[in-house]
Amino acid sequence: MNKKLFLFGGLALAGYVGLTAFGPKQDAQKKEIEMMVTTKLNELRAEKEQACTDQVTVEAKRRYDEMAAAVPEAAPAPATPKKTVKKGNKGPKVDPLPQPSAPPKDPQKTRSGAAQEGNVEQQKERGGAVQENAPQTPAQQKKRGGAAKVEGGGGN
Repeated sequence: MNKKLFLFGGLALAGYVGLTAFGPKQDAQKKEIEMMVTTKLNELRAEKEQACTDQVTVEAKRRYDEMAAAVPEAAPAPATPKKTVKKGNKGPKVDPLPQPSAPPKDPQKTRSGAAQEGNVEQQKERGGAVQENAPQTPAQQKKRGGAAKVEGGGGN
């Protein structure tokens, strides 16, 4: 039994030492590998970006040359002497104020059937404006069916 206990203890001690001894080295190695990968990636990115820029420049120059060749050279216009006129100082230049626009017309007033000034009687006579059997006075309106006030609020 002592042999087994001693063997188990030694194995546990060796495992503990093995796991703890390589921990900091592994972290350092991981950081070093990550730094190397980042460096290589940045180099590759810069290389590809330069290649892309060169390719775009070559294509742009080719297209420019094609367009320049397609346009015929125009004859230079004869130079006309310019007259110089001295103007006096008139002060700082000021932009004119914007002119106010007319207010927009209300579309409700221009639609057909809308109330317009001087046309009130015609509006009263149009269909649906005044009901023929509608009560005219407030006292008559109170007598309408369904308009009577119910004590207790009228809730459900």
